[in-house]
Amino acid sequence: MKHIHIQQNEWLIRVTFDCAEQKINTLSHQVMNELCALLKQFESAPQKVISFESAKQDIFIAGADIKELQQINDVEMAKEKAHFGQKIFKTLAALPQTKVAVINGSCVGGGCELALACDFRLATDNPKTKIGLPEVKLGIIPGWGGTQRLPRLIGLPAALSMILPGKLVSASKAYRLHLVDKVISCIDLEEQVEQFLENLQNSSFQTDLVNRRQPKNTLGKLKQFIGDTAAARFYILKKARQQVLKTTKGLYPAPLAVLDVYEKKCGFDEGIQRELIEFSNLAPSDICKNLIAIFFLTQEVKRQQREAYSDVVTLPKTGAVIGAGVMGGGIAWLMSSKGLSVRLKDIQWQSIELGYQKVVEYFNQLKKRGKVKQGEIDAAINRIGGSLDYSGFNRVDMAIEAVVEVIDVKQKVLQEAEAALPETSLLCTNTSALSVTEMASVLKRPEQFCGIHFFNPVNRMPLVEVIKGQQTNSQTIAQAISVCHLWGKVPVVVKDSPGFLVNRILLPYLNEAAYLLEEGADIEKVDQVMTDFGMPMGPFQLADQVGIDVGYKVAKILEASFGERMQVAPVLEHLYAKLKLLGKKSGRGFYRYQDQEVQVNELLYQSPTVKDSEDKSDAEIIDRLMLVMVNEAAHCIDEGIVENAGQLDLAMVMGTGFPAWRGGLCRWADNVGCAEVAKRLDALQQTVGSRYQAATYLRTCAKQGRGFYQ
Repeated sequence: MKHIHIQQNEWLIRVTFDCAEQKINTLSHQVMNELCALLKQFESAPQKVISFESAKQDIFIAGADIKELQQINDVEMAKEKAHFGQKIFKTLAALPQTKVAVINGSCVGGGCELALACDFRLATDNPKTKIGLPEVKLGIIPGWGGTQRLPRLIGLPAALSMILPGKLVSASKAYRLHLVDKVISCIDLEEQVEQFLENLQNSSFQTDLVNRRQPKNTLGKLKQFIGDTAAARFYILKKARQQVLKTTKGLYPAPLAVLDVYEKKCGFDEGIQRELIEFSNLAPSDICKNLIAIFFLTQEVKRQQREAYSDVVTLPKTGAVIGAGVMGGGIAWLMSSKGLSVRLKDIQWQSIELGYQKVVEYFNQLKKRGKVKQGEIDAAINRIGGSLDYSGFNRVDMAIEAVVEVIDVKQKVLQEAEAALPETSLLCTNTSALSVTEMASVLKRPEQFCGIHFFNPVNRMPLVEVIKGQQTNSQTIAQAISVCHLWGKVPVVVKDSPGFLVNRILLPYLNEAAYLLEEGADIEKVDQVMTDFGMPMGPFQLADQVGIDVGYKVAKILEASFGERMQVAPVLEHLYAKLKLLGKKSGRGFYRYQDQEVQVNELLYQSPTVKDSEDKSDAEIIDRLMLVMVNEAAHCIDEGIVENAGQLDLAMVMGTGFPAWRGGLCRWADNVGCAEVAKRLDALQQTVGSRYQAATYLRTCAKQGRGFYQ
């Protein structure tokens, strides 16, 4: 079965990728073999120009076949695969014809490396056109020459800014970087492509394209000269390494391996050998396999949601947010940034002003990173209108309630909103722990109501929990899922239950840290151990970030629902009720925040519930904090709060920053072994307390010799 097709005339060969029975083009071993055979034929072909194109909509080439990458189990196998790709693209680059990649859609990984091996790159202004080398996100580095060709084309600093974070750029940004040579409109696409290909027969046209890549003035030439010096290279790599270590804490080896490739300035052939070695060491690693597992989880959850909620939906063009605090402002920002006209409603103008401030703050962050221009910001902010009443709600397609976490208040607000909205509107609550079903009990259209729980900050946290109440229909859930995808979020559907999924698992983690403090554990050490484990911040830092008041209230909800195993640590009650500490927002919590300086709040060690200092080993801290989460995850799966371990792991990675390189909470438990987990829980139950009693589901897994992933 052919995956590559060619058309040719006396001067042109058009190579079109169209992988059979696939929605996208990937460079599988079969496709690469096919390409290798064609390139050998082209070596003696009389044509002057070869174009590489795609028959797939919105896709050029999506890279190597990740399933094949997942099957690499040793260094030699990795070397063989990488060397094969390097050899093919080296053959492509050496062809006597002028080669051009015609990019209309996603061009990533191996697809980008193929394009880099061409002489020129033509891209379309299709919004789906994204170009880059995102391999580090899978725990590897570009292995088919990308580390060598990209910096030679756009310079080392620009190449590092793309490769190290796995960043994709638009066609316009790629043009500014000189990564592509021309951007054309999607309108009359075929005519423009043919014209460009015809022009490539003219050597002066090619010369003009090449000259455009060169600096035009003296200052630009001077910068280029300085950038090529050994001193500049040393400085660039040193700063890049510092930034990588700051961002990843050294826990993700792939970005560091990229820098190791560039450590020594060398020729192309030696460079790809260095690339080959680093790729081959990374590809068989557990970290690579775990990151690939997360990638497949994302795809699998989307597939499961399409099958479970296949209703045809209408996406909203107008939205409303009720409750204009920090979270409400974040949701309003998200809606307006995606083109919706938004009503931002509260009971006082001061709160609406706070919501607007959050909108401006998020847009300014994007502006600082070059993601948006001021004109786009002004237009988006103008799409938001503040109101103290429900005026304009009769034209709203979707409304999200984000008021205080008090069930009576939410019910009253939701009743008012439902009365003001059109009968076809989607009404949602952003509650983090309260019952969606109980809220729906006061509504006339409970089937059109669900929970959409965003995580703070809205502009950075990808997860959204979509909560299905007892009367919520599948059409409503399908619409909520589609909206989340449209807004660039990762939705996970969960059952209505106290704390839902993420908070129900995360709060015991924070609560157990408080118990450790009561036993005399050092706050900074506990936080350091967990950041070394891979968490984005320690439990005490996280509690301060979330707000001790918020965490305490959710913890009390869970305690009321689940009893002894969720009993709130007395020190938390002391912090909240007696000391009135709120965390970072008030300047004091487990830490003191003063003038950019952060120090442990030593007063906590004097709390009546805290014992004298007692050293806790790293292993004990990890077991205490991790196993309580694993145990609650087992309860959640057993109760059907989430469909399976994969969805749970995706939620924990996307919603809490659980280290993706560990593959997720359940996968971590499987690596430890469920029998071992149950054994450690039994020991903790004996020495610490009954809250460590192993869940029935976990005991069953241990008894049957299986894990969360079967």
